[in-house]
Amino acid sequence: MQNQHAHVILLAYYFPPENAVGGARPFRFYRYLRELGYTCTVLTASEQPADASSDIIWVPDRLRAAWEETAPVPRTAAAQFERFVRKFIFPGASGVLWSIPVARRCRQIRRRAGGRKVVVFATFPPIGVLLAGLLAGRRIRWIADFRDPLPFGAGLRFYPRLSRRVFALLERAVFRSAAAVIANVEGAAAVWRERYPWARAKLHVIWNGFDPQDLPQAEALPARSARMIIHSGELYEGRNPNLILRSLLRLRNQGQPDACRTSVLLVGPRYNTAELEYGLEKTAADGWLQFRDTVPRQEARRLTAQADGLLLLQPQSAIQVPAKLFEYLAIGRPILALVPRDSAVEYILSRAGVPYRCIYSDDEPEAADRTLQDFLALPSDPVHFSPWFEEQFDGRRQTAELASLLDRIA
Repeated sequence: MQNQHAHVILLAYYFPPENAVGGARPFRFYRYLRELGYTCTVLTASEQPADASSDIIWVPDRLRAAWEETAPVPRTAAAQFERFVRKFIFPGASGVLWSIPVARRCRQIRRRAGGRKVVVFATFPPIGVLLAGLLAGRRIRWIADFRDPLPFGAGLRFYPRLSRRVFALLERAVFRSAAAVIANVEGAAAVWRERYPWARAKLHVIWNGFDPQDLPQAEALPARSARMIIHSGELYEGRNPNLILRSLLRLRNQGQPDACRTSVLLVGPRYNTAELEYGLEKTAADGWLQFRDTVPRQEARRLTAQADGLLLLQPQSAIQVPAKLFEYLAIGRPILALVPRDSAVEYILSRAGVPYRCIYSDDEPEAADRTLQDFLALPSDPVHFSPWFEEQFDGRRQTAELASLLDRIA
């Protein structure tokens, strides 16, 4: 019998096997939509191996190597145009011109589908995915999936006035063009309901979550002289551990035993916008603060699975929830979160059943020191997450929500 579901085109700039956290959400949807009987085609900028499934299509971003500084910027009009866009309109944005061949591929797939319905699912970031959705959306119904919202609130301070204006125009264009818009946190949805009351019927919330077939688990702690707290991921745009590192340094200087037996490992790239305090690096010459550049995903998982404690950094936003939170909760060891008060991160932590402590981004030094000292006293034994967490964030169940939305749109 002919498949009655729509043919789903997933636009995901990042996709496995590339080691990028942004590929996890579209991969979960791809895996479980196919399990539910949907035909899916993935268009991605992540290079695929020779034995990749035929429904995962690599659409190379010809300029990506230049922006990642692994190749010189070509002396072409297209490269100079994207350089201008990246510098003055969407700072650091990827895939601007990549969006054009991707939209073209979407239209080709639609033509070959005959009378069968086709729905495009575009998961942002980067900017290029939204642009591809807008271009394809002139002919095909599409869904804009925001793994992160476009910059708003405190995060906008890192962008020039022109960028802020263009972000606002792009966001409005997406809400007008897309058949549905998905927020990955309720806080972002609440902002958008106030901003676009005429589009409330389009707006849906599907949180980030975990893949039940690919859950990390705590591993035995290796023999080492110091308790190890790890943060795995990028540091950017105000996401930094300064407040926690200053607190740990104060406790060490006071001779607090747990603090003196603790080291912090930051794994992943650091950008200038993270505003990491250079002085803290200089004071850590004895090894209590360590850095490692980007490592393969499996190595990052091993490091977090063997950590005594897990560090989550989201001081710049009460709305966003880093995807790594779900892996941390699966591991089950104590989590130290640097967040604003009343954040979405704390909401999840308070119900997930895993030991945690929150240091707030406006804490005075004495309050931060008390919380950190309390966290350092927690045992490192892993704890299984709560039934509530499993019910809310299981990727298979979340994909069923998406499937229902796809059927309504198609």
